[in-house]
Amino acid sequence: MCGILGACSPDRHLSSPLATAAELDRLVHRGPDSQGWHIDRHAVLGFRRLAIIDRAGGGQPLYNEDEQIVLTINGEVYNHNDLRESLAGSHRFRSRVDGEVLVHAYEQDGLKLLDNAVGMWAFTLWDRREHRLVLGRDRAGKKPIYWRYRDGVLRWSSELRGLVGDTLPTVDPYAIHDYLRFGYIPSPRTPWQGINKLPAGHLLVLERGTPPVLHRYWAAKPEHDDGHQPDDAETGQWAGKLRDNLAQAVGIRLESEVPMGFLLSAGLDSASVFAIGAKRLAPRQVTAFTIGFAESDIDESTIAAEVASRWSAKHILRRVSEEEAATLEEVLSWVEEPISTDALLPTDRVFRSVRAEGIVTVLAGEGGDELFAGYSKFKRACTWLPGRSEVDNGVLSPLDRYLRDEEFVFVPNEIKLLLGCDRDDRRFSCMEDEASGLDTLGQMLLFEQRLRLPDRINLRLDKLSMARSLEARAPFMDHRLMEFAGRIPRRLLHDAEYGEKAILRRAMGGLLPSSVIRRSKAPFRAPDRWFATGPAADDLLDHKSVSEAGLVDPSMVSELRRRRMEDRGSRERLYSLVILHSWHRAAKKMFDLTDQECYPMLPR
Repeated sequence: MCGILGACSPDRHLSSPLATAAELDRLVHRGPDSQGWHIDRHAVLGFRRLAIIDRAGGGQPLYNEDEQIVLTINGEVYNHNDLRESLAGSHRFRSRVDGEVLVHAYEQDGLKLLDNAVGMWAFTLWDRREHRLVLGRDRAGKKPIYWRYRDGVLRWSSELRGLVGDTLPTVDPYAIHDYLRFGYIPSPRTPWQGINKLPAGHLLVLERGTPPVLHRYWAAKPEHDDGHQPDDAETGQWAGKLRDNLAQAVGIRLESEVPMGFLLSAGLDSASVFAIGAKRLAPRQVTAFTIGFAESDIDESTIAAEVASRWSAKHILRRVSEEEAATLEEVLSWVEEPISTDALLPTDRVFRSVRAEGIVTVLAGEGGDELFAGYSKFKRACTWLPGRSEVDNGVLSPLDRYLRDEEFVFVPNEIKLLLGCDRDDRRFSCMEDEASGLDTLGQMLLFEQRLRLPDRINLRLDKLSMARSLEARAPFMDHRLMEFAGRIPRRLLHDAEYGEKAILRRAMGGLLPSSVIRRSKAPFRAPDRWFATGPAADDLLDHKSVSEAGLVDPSMVSELRRRRMEDRGSRERLYSLVILHSWHRAAKKMFDLTDQECYPMLPR
């Protein structure tokens, strides 16, 4: 796992190195073990390394035989041994680094270099012979890469902090609109004007004489469902295939030359990954990490300990206290974007706990809810369940129907009042058209996997793990498993016996205790009252602070604060504004900005 950045102009020589050692040092947390550079007249590629595979000889950049193709990569190509074997007959390898297979795959297949690759990555490939630069992000968006194009020069970085060294950023008001609507900022937008986030499953290609062009090489899409109700025998077959596919995804992620651990809660997803991994690695003892809370209604540590004991694991529990809510701004300084989730603090704390044990690679359960309809909002679309019926009759658009049950978000009329104008540019209309041929649950899963998974779930997972120089691997986001999940009959996702994620619960029978199999979905979160009604909210959201920030209308915030004790919805939306203003403060400190330099946004 690594950090990459650089600059390229295929049309002209770079007059000065636009990617410097000081900028690369901003990414040192992503790669504390070593650094490397490629510099020529048209391109500068910088790299910081966290050594996982080929620790002794695995430096970057990576080259082909005549050094005309250059690659830096953040991530892992899990099936690199199979790809290496298929390429070895006509290519000479210089190292055992997994990413080197992409250099030779590009030589052989051009822009189809990722067709057979399995893994997570954000990479830069510079073809010196053709004067072509290629940026790539993995299919599920597990690894981010940001870019900016100006005056014929493309710059890129694993993190936003690597792109703001030479100019003062300006907040993008449309990104703030998206944040209020979704609770995060979907790609390709970022909080800053002129800086883009490469969407999941895309390449960005820059060639002579043209601006950069996006190419989509893969997209998550559940298959059409005809409402078929499988019988018991067919249900058992689907459960068996799911278990096999998940075991394959976990198994391929167990390769590492450094100590490995597992994140473990009482939830079905992390427990499934842990149980399969522990079984594969037996009799070697594995280490599991759990976050606990003093509040008994959200504490999962007792059930997690039961699962860990079942597999004789070393179990490390880290309890989070309300006093730690004061560190939210620091956590957001690592995330770099506002993400409205109360999983931020516990995620940061569990990764600290992992790194304190000397573990460098960890497997996590993220992605299961997005593949198998694990959230309560999906139940509305399960018309085959007792008491459910078809919803909306087409009154709401597919995207609005998906968003109406989201936590921490505002409805369109509220957003207009908060921003003082309408900034909805309907940029998701093409995705809605693509979803229109699916059933309601299929539409929700498509939006979940295209939007929420890469830019809310994965951004949190990547930024907070890499802040601790830690590689997090998520088997549920293996693209082969995602494609398989999209073929499972919808009626197997929710049923009257098992509830949500029914097919996964059936698949894990015998590996997990009934306390997990039969347990209803519970979110991995800190109590929102820690943030929405405590000192942080009083400090960030008083009328003067909100007015000075200029992000939203302070009178609307005051009304939400008045209602915060009356209903949970107001507290959730208030927490969303706490996140926004905490991020704003963290960004100003990080980039040493004043309000006047990047604000105001509101109409005056």
